[in-house]
Amino acid sequence: MRGCSRVSEGCRNCYAERQAARFKDVGQPFHQFVKRHVNGEPRWTGKVELVEKHLDDPLHWKIPRRIFVNSMSDLFHEALPDEVIDRVFAVVTLCPQHAFQVLTKRPERMLSYCSSNATLGRLVSLVAKSIGIEGVTVNWTWKDDGFTGVHFPNVWLGVSVEDQKTADERIPLLLQTPAAVRFVSYEPALGPVDWRQIPHLDWVIVGGESGPGARPFDIAWARNTIAQ
Repeated sequence: MRGCSRVSEGCRNCYAERQAARFKDVGQPFHQFVKRHVNGEPRWTGKVELVEKHLDDPLHWKIPRRIFVNSMSDLFHEALPDEVIDRVFAVVTLCPQHAFQVLTKRPERMLSYCSSNATLGRLVSLVAKSIGIEGVTVNWTWKDDGFTGVHFPNVWLGVSVEDQKTADERIPLLLQTPAAVRFVSYEPALGPVDWRQIPHLDWVIVGGESGPGARPFDIAWARNTIAQ
């Protein structure tokens, strides 16, 4: 995927936005995805699209890999139709040898997508068509611990948080979403987070902001996270 848009304070100094701005001219990969704001800083335009030429790459990688799906976008961005997300997860399904990591700041859409029977129906049809088999059966449903919906046994789902407010908003939605691994990227950490009331996380990434205009990071936030 290419392109995104800002949703919270954690996006203010987005590295991907700065990187995209370097390649925004006509003929370059991020033309029309980024523009200069009135203050001269780069800003996403809100345009998001699938990079077609790389969609099938994992199908050709035989040695198992851990794949971060989107470093320059958000797979659950509101500008992406469900049918485009389906194409990504169809490839995921056809590559059980790989582990796919998906990180989002839009967990409400992630939950909705993964909890939908319509999603399951579209994916079964799409994968069956891809491999030329009708009536394909894939391990997509998860009913343990009260979860129902689409479960991808090789997908790690995560949310980005930057402070207590975003943690309170996003992590409960993550915990309602079926996933092989649930993780949180507490980066850039812009304030403390109380993790004691947040169960069932498999992994937490902690880091401060970097690059031009980086905001202060208190090492105590990281120490408290580790202790909790």
